[in-house]
Amino acid sequence: MRLLYTFRFQQMGATWLGAAIGQNAHLFNGVLQLNEVGHFIVSELAKLPEWPEQEIVSCLTDRLTKEYAVDEATAQSAVTSVLDYLKAEQVIE
Repeated sequence: MRLLYTFRFQQMGATWLGAAIGQNAHLFNGVLQLNEVGHFIVSELAKLPEWPEQEIVSCLTDRLTKEYAVDEATAQSAVTSVLDYLKAEQVIE
């Protein structure tokens, strides 16, 4: 699993807006809208190598529990929700 685009984010109140930048930016028509946790997850995902989805979920869950001091189940639910959103927006594969 990996991000297909590089994003530049801008915070607007409680929302983070992400616009695709770089060589393939023209292929993504839209803007990602994320909350603080979603922005953290996408930012961390961008740092990871291309791993199988379960390893990505595990790693991001671990990072989220450390950053926000939440329990593992809550973190995993947030990670899964953000990844589902990214799949629907066709920005990860």
